Parts: sequence; structure tokens; C-alpha cells
Amino acid sequence: MRARVVVVGVAVDAGVGGSPLQDESAPRLLVWMFLGYWFENIEFVPSAALVALLGSLGVGEAAARAALSRLARRGSLEGTKLGRNTAYRLAAGSAQAARAQGRRVLKFGSGPSPWDRQWTCVVFSIPESDRRRRPALRQRLRELRLGPLFDGFWITPRAPLAAIDRSLTELGVSDAAVFRVCEVPRPAGVDLLSAWDLRSLRADYEDLIESLEPVVRRVRQGTLPDRDALVARSAACARWRYLAAADPGLPDELLPRDWPQRQARELFVEAYDSLGPAAERRVRELVGSVRGVSSPAPHHRRIEDCLGVARSA
Repeated sequence: MRARVVVVGVAVDAGVGGSPLQDESAPRLLVWMFLGYWFENIEFVPSAALVALLGSLGVGEAAARAALSRLARRGSLEGTKLGRNTAYRLAAGSAQAARAQGRRVLKFGSGPSPWDRQWTCVVFSIPESDRRRRPALRQRLRELRLGPLFDGFWITPRAPLAAIDRSLTELGVSDAAVFRVCEVPRPAGVDLLSAWDLRSLRADYEDLIESLEPVVRRVRQGTLPDRDALVARSAACARWRYLAAADPGLPDELLPRDWPQRQARELFVEAYDSLGPAAERRVRELVGSVRGVSSPAPHHRRIEDCLGVARSA
């Protein structure tokens, strides 16, 4: 079983008759709800409305409320009292970062990555007495989309030099070196792309294509109900967010010609944009069904509008 389902918590056909989104996805879904339907809003959204929205995506009430409390404790959400009800909005300290991350996810795959044909290499040695640092450093390097060519030797065609240095410093890893080099190809040499599991990544892209094609077809035909549109759009966002984090961002010239990322992105963009109006209607319906609370009106945004805000910011 690939990590896609575990990390994202979304079944392949979620939103069109498949398994619902899972409770462990609730914190990420909440942030996407704010970014997707209250993008630049500074008003508070009642917790009952957010719980109802997550409930429509298969997240239990207890898990939804726990996610709200957890995000508030972390400082990601800011809470207030509206009469007897609690309401939340993205906290000022995290809103800008959350929006920036959301834009990066939506922009992911939109164009080729320029490459100077150099590789960034990180070589490190951690003594057995400090072995607890190893998993922490490996996790940091994975988050920066480096891959392990050998144990203690990680590579990337990109150059996140400041972030690498910050990770080494914060973790106290002093026996390390970072350098930028060109590969000297050898017929019997190690394939640098073996640092990543591109076979599984390809399968994840192909799975997304397979699941989105019928959704897009039903939207074009006008046969997808609003209820399914909200779930399908949320599922597509969750899976695209996972792919944006899992993909090492290799230059096009290193990838096979039939690499499925471009087709997957085209389908994701069409699904995200075309599902927006129906998903918004469903959000308004759910928010309006909560008695005794008023909530700012949600408004979906097309991807080009979100990226347009980023360009003008």
C-alpha cells in the first residue's frame, strides 16, 4: 500500500461514491476550507459551521472539534466567542504562511523548473551516541525534497542551500558538508534518480488521473450533484497537496517523455475550477443549515485568481 492513502486520508474515488475523507485529515481540511472559501476573509466562521462542513466530508464531530482546538492551540487558528458559540479564523501569525503554502501547492507543476545541471549534495556523519538525530535530519531533508543516494549522502537538483544549512544548524549536526557539483556520467555508475521512488510517484499521478477523469466528465455533462462536488474538490486538493510535497521537483530533462505530471495537473486545474461553483453552493447550504449562527459568505476562487493575487502581492 502506497503512502498516498495513509498520508492524505483520501480514497481513490472519494466524492463519487468511494470512501469518505478520514478523521486524521481534519486539520489539513480545515485550513483548505479557509483558503478555498474564505480566502481573504478576516471575519470569524462559527465552529458549528466548520463542523458541519467536515461532517459532510466524512469527518466525525468529535474529530472535527478536536482538530479546531488543536489548530487553535498551535496558533494556526484564532478563536472568539459569538454569544454562546465559538468562531474561528486563520490567525494573523499563520494566515500569510498558510496562504503562501496554498499558492505554492496550486502553482505546483504549472511550468518547467529551470536547471543549471548541477546537483546539491549533503554528506553527513552522525555518531552512534547521537543516533536520535538521524531520523530528525532525514525527515528535514525529505521535506526539502532531497533523496538518499546512499546512507549519509543525499541529493537534489535544486539549491535550497539556506534551508539545508538551517536544518543542520538547528539539529546540531556538525559533521556535514554541502556542495554543488556536476555529475560525471559513467556507463556502470549509479542512477542518481534512484534516490527517489519514481515508480510509486508515477503510480500516484496515474491514480489521480484515473479518479479525476470521470469527475471532470460528469461536470462537463452537468450530472455531478453539489454534494459530490464539494467532496470531490476537497479530495482533489488533498491529493494534489500530497503530490506537491512528495514530488522531488526534478527538471523535465531528467524525466521520461511520458511523465504523467502535466496531464494530472491539467485535470486537477479543470476539476478544481469547474467544481468550484457547485462546491460553493454546497458550502452555503451547509453553513446556512446550522441554526442560531451567522457566517460570512463563502466564495470559491479559481486557481488563476489565487496565483494572480500571489503575483501582485
